[in-house]
Amino acid sequence: MKFGKYLDAEQVPEWAKMYADYVGLKRAVKSIAAAIANQKSPPSSERMSLIRRTSEYLGYSSIQNSGISPLPKTISAPGSDLHLAPEETTSCCSGTAECSGCGHFGRIVSASPQIAMNMSAGNSGRVATTSMELAHGANIKIPMSAQDTFTEGIRMRRDPVANNCISAAEFKRELNSRLPQEKDFFELMEQELIKVNAFFKQKQALFDTRLEKIRRQQQMYDEMLSGEVDTGLPRYRTISSSRIHGLRQTKMGRHSTNSPPNAQLRAARTKIKHAILELYRGIDLLKNYRILCYTAFIKALKKYQKTARWCAGTEYYLNRVDTCYIATSDHLNSMAFDMEIMFVAKYAGGSRSKGMSRLRVNAANSTSGHQGSIFRSGVLLGLSGPMIARAIYEANLLSNEDRVPYHQQLLQIYGSIFLVLLFLLLFSLNILAWTRAHINYRFIFEIDPRDYLNAWQFLELSSLFFFVASVVIWVNFALHIDHSSYICVYVLLGVLLGLFFLPIKAVYWTSRWWLIRSLGRVLFSGFFRVEFRDFFLGDELCSLTYTFSMLLMLGCAGSNHWSDLNETCNTTHWWSNAALLMMPNVFRLIQCIRRFYDSGGAFPHLANGAKYSSTIITIWLATTNQIVGGSVWKPIWVTSAIINSCFTSLWDLLMDWGLFEDRSKHRFLRSELKFDRTFVYYMSMVLDVILRFVWIMQISPTFFSFGHNVHRTTISFIAALLEVVRRFVWNFFRVENEHISNCGDFRATVDIPLPFNFADGNNSDAVSVHTDSKNERTGVSDLATVPPQAGALTTGL
Repeated sequence: MKFGKYLDAEQVPEWAKMYADYVGLKRAVKSIAAAIANQKSPPSSERMSLIRRTSEYLGYSSIQNSGISPLPKTISAPGSDLHLAPEETTSCCSGTAECSGCGHFGRIVSASPQIAMNMSAGNSGRVATTSMELAHGANIKIPMSAQDTFTEGIRMRRDPVANNCISAAEFKRELNSRLPQEKDFFELMEQELIKVNAFFKQKQALFDTRLEKIRRQQQMYDEMLSGEVDTGLPRYRTISSSRIHGLRQTKMGRHSTNSPPNAQLRAARTKIKHAILELYRGIDLLKNYRILCYTAFIKALKKYQKTARWCAGTEYYLNRVDTCYIATSDHLNSMAFDMEIMFVAKYAGGSRSKGMSRLRVNAANSTSGHQGSIFRSGVLLGLSGPMIARAIYEANLLSNEDRVPYHQQLLQIYGSIFLVLLFLLLFSLNILAWTRAHINYRFIFEIDPRDYLNAWQFLELSSLFFFVASVVIWVNFALHIDHSSYICVYVLLGVLLGLFFLPIKAVYWTSRWWLIRSLGRVLFSGFFRVEFRDFFLGDELCSLTYTFSMLLMLGCAGSNHWSDLNETCNTTHWWSNAALLMMPNVFRLIQCIRRFYDSGGAFPHLANGAKYSSTIITIWLATTNQIVGGSVWKPIWVTSAIINSCFTSLWDLLMDWGLFEDRSKHRFLRSELKFDRTFVYYMSMVLDVILRFVWIMQISPTFFSFGHNVHRTTISFIAALLEVVRRFVWNFFRVENEHISNCGDFRATVDIPLPFNFADGNNSDAVSVHTDSKNERTGVSDLATVPPQAGALTTGL
């Protein structure tokens, strides 16, 4: 894999604009090559000197341990203890006047005894002397992160090179005599270096401030746990520190430390733990940002020297890159090391392997390497297709023979279930498209990056549900189960709900539990601050109202023992059916009101609430028209439906998708697009508007069925199916728009709300415990900063 593609694949999507412009630097090098090719007589005395692949020491094992996928084959992974040293035997520019005085690029040699680091294993012994360890009365050897070798390797190579480098004045004088394209290259290099260093400093400072807050919270929690702070909470004893040997505690001590009996303290401990995990992930992202940017600079310089053959200038600027803040700062490593010690001691029972496995974010859930999930999904869907086709054929025979008097209601109930399962299958395609477009849906939905489902795993889970439903329906119709076939409906619902709620790890329990909790937040809208996942899931439920209405049908059929359903269960003429259809929109309306209450901004929250209010009114008018009838209510309903469809269509395009941006380089779209082909946006815009008016089919079913006598329930199912398709398309661009918003604010981490509110800065003992306040997670990180502006060029350029 080329490094440019590797950089694009492994960068943090929200920070994409702040990475080194490797493509721009390569383009500048190509312009230099074109200018040299146009010269009639290039200097013949210059000899090509290839820069050694200095990126070999950029922390390969650290990338493996921190969530970035392995480096491409063009970046070799060291296999033993390595560091950089100056070239000892070969001079790249000896005998040439232009290259005299330059240093030699480092090469990989065996590590000296002074640096006892194992990059391949990613750890080595290091005596920790932090206050946390001293409090436990022991010095513990905890391995140092392999990324510490990043700055060590640079330091080993930098000094010999720096001694042979030309001065800034010489560099400027020589650069002025060279091609203008070379000056443009170094100016761009300087701008990118300033940008990267400024962004790195900002993020590191913000992470450092956050770490200090967490340390203070952890200290306060420990004091409250031992009863040293009067907070009005019940005091209880913990085991004496003298009985603790290192980090190994007795059973009583571990229980009292990890499971405090007070509910408020347990909630405080959970919040501090999650805050540590999220901050450690942010530090890990910043480490990888440093590695990738540094590698981009080195590779750009290597390409420049291969093209321009100016060793002295390249060595000078290589030394400048080596001495910049991003290459020399060790503070990020010390922050990560202190957090590892804190987490291992407080939340892993002293087990470093357990603690580090929880802290690290691995790349196991990428979209590649899941051939098993893909194969199982294909088998399940392949078996489901013939069974569904056979069941539909047999159901058509039943309608002719009237063996099952309630087959029509059965088909409606099965159809409502299949809409949900189809929705899940389509959502796996949404995830796949977001992943390939580098849209960070995990951060948007606040999914744990250490434990989540990728597109293929989600497809496998959806295929399993789909297969189970296909088997039950095939048994119901193909095996000619007549008057007792309604039992299959209850069997299907029981199996599906059992697979969804059963707390076993074999069927992706953590992901199912995330969805269960998210559905609970929607059902109790108004009691929690509204996050993106809450209102996104509420919008998804608004497209499944057909399934909600079938719940009423199922309850009516069961209460009437599945007899005379055509007369007793005509639910479309029930007010309770309208209430079920309104329910998802009522949830969304409550969420809009809660967001207005929390933010205080009338727009867009109250305007969005007005949109859902118009939908609720339209549903009520449609039900009134069906129940009351007459010539009065139908035009009122049609007028309301037209207003609602226009309102929702405009909101989709302008607010949810963020299109029709002013001065956009893409006509009628926005300036930044994550999906490659613009015609997809135009087609989706037209499709969304058309499908927003799909209710017109119910006014004249005969017209839309091309003169055939189609039952009204069939038209309703087709309309519900088209709404699922519309929501499937809507999902792509709604999440894309949210991702672009996060990129504009550089939001890549979430500030988990901390449990203790300090009354003032002078009295650290005046604290209170809160578990649900306005400090609840909002999804907006304090790390959202304004991009630094590139300052004036330095070093004499």
